[in-house]
Amino acid sequence: MSVLRTWGTASFNNDLTNEIMLLKVGALPLQQCLVQGDMASEHASKITVLSSKENETELVVNLAVYFTEIISGCSCGDDPAILNGYCEMQLNINKVSGDAGFRVAD
Repeated sequence: MSVLRTWGTASFNNDLTNEIMLLKVGALPLQQCLVQGDMASEHASKITVLSSKENETELVVNLAVYFTEIISGCSCGDDPAILNGYCEMQLNINKVSGDAGFRVAD
């Protein structure tokens, strides 16, 4: 991730969330965050940095992720039903390569 160059600056959180919002469809594991719906939106609607730290090899960032859950097939007048979804994810960014990976927090 190109955001590595802003680590430790006041713009890091904003730069990181902007970069995540521009990721391709499916980059975030939103399907794993479903509570009521059977489908997640393709992109998050909002991302907030909850905390961040670094160790010897990587940056570890905890994120609040807001998205839309979709309940289809309920044969209701407003089918599909749309719900607000939320989950927390951990993002690990390798400090040398910039490779990054998301996982849904427990």
